[in-house]
Amino acid sequence: MIAFLVIVYVAVVLVLFKVLRIKPTAYLIASMIVVGVFMIGGVVVVWTQAAPITDKMVTSQYVVQLVPYVKGQVKTIHAQANQPLKKGDLLLEIDPAPYEYTVRQVEAQLATAKANVKQAEAAVATANAAVPNAQANLEKAKAADELAKTQEQIALNIQRADKAAISQLNVAKATQERQEADAAVQQANAGVAQAQASAQQAAAALQVTQSNVPAVEAQLDDARFNLAQCKMLAPGEGYVVNWQVQIGTMLVPAPLAAAGTFVNVSDTAVAAVFPQNFLSNVEPGNDVEMVLNPYPGRLFLGKVDYVIPASGGGQFTTSGTIPNAARIGSDGLYAVRINFTDNAVARKLSLGSGGSATIYTNKGKATHVISKVAIRMKKWLLYVMPSVDKPSS
Repeated sequence: MIAFLVIVYVAVVLVLFKVLRIKPTAYLIASMIVVGVFMIGGVVVVWTQAAPITDKMVTSQYVVQLVPYVKGQVKTIHAQANQPLKKGDLLLEIDPAPYEYTVRQVEAQLATAKANVKQAEAAVATANAAVPNAQANLEKAKAADELAKTQEQIALNIQRADKAAISQLNVAKATQERQEADAAVQQANAGVAQAQASAQQAAAALQVTQSNVPAVEAQLDDARFNLAQCKMLAPGEGYVVNWQVQIGTMLVPAPLAAAGTFVNVSDTAVAAVFPQNFLSNVEPGNDVEMVLNPYPGRLFLGKVDYVIPASGGGQFTTSGTIPNAARIGSDGLYAVRINFTDNAVARKLSLGSGGSATIYTNKGKATHVISKVAIRMKKWLLYVMPSVDKPSS
């Protein structure tokens, strides 16, 4: 459109001065220049606000550092670098032998703990059964004691009434029987107390053994979890890059010793950078057209997800040094996250691909044709003029 306006402007100038042979004056020439500037410049201003275009963009995907949860030597490698994988596919196996030993050991401890619970339950049942027996013996002893006391009292009463009616020996015998009955009652009381104490001790021992079982079960769950972590699985749909492992490689659960990097292609997006004043009309959901450097001749469609309302130039690192005012500034750029319309196409794109993108806002739709023509020219020019990102100064 700009080229068309330039052509129209030049045609008007030629008609005025060549065909109509209007005498050029300083006032007329100045007027024509002002008209040309406003006509073309106004379109450019509306165009940049309505359909901004940029060459600073890159495809982005989430990456995951493949760090094992457990340490050990690599036993088997299943995944190959740069080969597509699905979520849950097996990447590699760490030698599980040490963790299998731990699982078996804790399983044996759990079996012992459960056996101890059963023994404690049997001891509680035996101790509880002894309490009623002791109480029954106590009741018998009390009854015998009461009988002995009654016989003693009868003997004493007879002796007081008539000393010749009963012998002193019989009275002494009745007294001795009563004393023996009293001792039996005391012994029965001690037996009841001992049975109750044994029952309490057995109940306490049962609680201790029962409390050991959940702790051992937790240890077993942990051991089984560690055993399962010997198999490293793909965290999503994607592929592995920077695959650093071989059979026999020692892996440790440390971020600085990753086995490789997993690129997750299930959420492929574009980060495009625009001047801040070009984004005043950009809204989530605006249509986007893109060309990517590795794919000349192809046009990709997308939607604006959101404008990232932050810039690293406004972030200051906490330190004891006062920020240098001369170094404070901004490059005047904001990033826009763009989602591809076709997720199936997005999954096949390479990470870090550069290219160009244009956003079509809801304003100045007549100027959208300028960006549509420009983006399609870039699409075909990639065949003969590869785009190379220039390092920032």
